Amino acid sequence: MKKILKIMVVLAVIAGVYAYAFYKTPQQRNFAKTLTQAQAGDVSAAVKIGDFYAQGLGVEPSGAQAAEWYKKAAAQGDTSADWKLARLYIQGTLVKQDDEEALPYLQLAAQAGNVSAQTELARFYNEGLGGLSANKGDAILWNLKASAMGSQPAQQALRSLREADPDFYDVVNRFSATLLLAAQGDSQAQLSAGEGYHMGYPVTKNDEEALKYLTLAWQEGQLPAAALELAEMYRKGEGTSPDENKALELLGAAAQAKFPAAQYALGERAYKANPPNYQDAFAWFSNAAEGGLAQAQYMTGFMLMQGQGTERSVPLAIEFFKKAANQNDIAAQYVLGQIYWKGLGVAKDKKEGRLWLEKASAGGNLSARELLNQ
Repeated sequence: MKKILKIMVVLAVIAGVYAYAFYKTPQQRNFAKTLTQAQAGDVSAAVKIGDFYAQGLGVEPSGAQAAEWYKKAAAQGDTSADWKLARLYIQGTLVKQDDEEALPYLQLAAQAGNVSAQTELARFYNEGLGGLSANKGDAILWNLKASAMGSQPAQQALRSLREADPDFYDVVNRFSATLLLAAQGDSQAQLSAGEGYHMGYPVTKNDEEALKYLTLAWQEGQLPAAALELAEMYRKGEGTSPDENKALELLGAAAQAKFPAAQYALGERAYKANPPNYQDAFAWFSNAAEGGLAQAQYMTGFMLMQGQGTERSVPLAIEFFKKAANQNDIAAQYVLGQIYWKGLGVAKDKKEGRLWLEKASAGGNLSARELLNQ
C-alpha cells in the first residue's frame, strides 16, 4: 500500500511539473496564435503583437520587440502603427525617449488623420521638438485640424495661441480654410496653398506640398500663375529634380496664356542669354507691357531708348517709362528724371526732371537723391 501511495505521489508531482511547464494561459495562447498570423504577413496581427509586447499581455514586456513589430506594420502602410510607434518613443518608458525618432511616424499618423497624433505634432511645432524649428503657424494649423475632430487638448492649445497673437492666428485660420477648399478642388485655393507652402508663410516652407498644390492648380484649373511658379520650382529643383525643359514648357504655356509675369520672364531670359536675343526679348517685354506689368514697361522703354531689338525711339521710350513710373516703378522715375533734367533726347525741363527725381528719391533711389543734392 505504501508503495502504491509513493507511486501516486510521484505521478502527481510529475503531473504538476508537466502542467507548470506546458500549461498556457488564455493570454499566452492568444499571443501564440496572433504571432503565427503576424509571421505569416497579417498586418493587423503585427500591430497586435506590438501591443502585446508593449503591455506585457501573454508575454514579457519588451519595448524593443514592440517597436520592431510596429515598424513592420508601419512599413506596410498601417497608420495606427505609426502613431503607436511615435508614442512609444515620445513616452520613453519601454524604449529610450527619442523625439527625433518619433517625428517621422508622428507626421505620417497626423497626415492620415489621427487626432491624437495631430495634437501631439502641434505640440512638437509649438515647442520646436524632434529637430523641428518652432513654428506657431504649423502649431495652430495642426491644432485646428485636431480641434475640428473634437480634441479638447487642441482646443485648449488654440485658445492660448490665439490670445498670444490674434492677428497671426486669423492668418493661419484663413490658410486652414484655404486648404479645405483646395482639397475640394478649388483651383484658386490650390494656387494660394501652393504659394503659401512655397513662400513658407504662414507655415513652414514645404516644397513638396507646394509642388502638389501648384500642379493641381495648373493641371485642373489652368491658372497661368501656377504654371509660372511651377516653372521656377522645376528650374531650381525645389520639391523635385531640376528640369530646365519642364521649366521652359511651363513658362511658355503661361506666356501663351498672356500672363504678363511669364512673358516678362521669357523676355528676361532672352535679354540675358549669351549672346543676347534682343528681338525676342523686346517682343516678350512689349507683350508684357501691354498687359500692364510695370517692370516690362520699363524694359520696353529702355530697349526703345537704346535701340535694342527695335528701332530707337526716344518719344516712344518716354511713353513706356511714364506708364511704369505712374505705377511707382522707381527705376522708371529715376530714368525720366535724368532724361528731362539733362535733356537726353528731349528739350531740358528741370522742373519735370526734378518732379520725377523727387519721386524716385522718396521711393529710396539713392542715385536720384544724390543728383538732387548736387
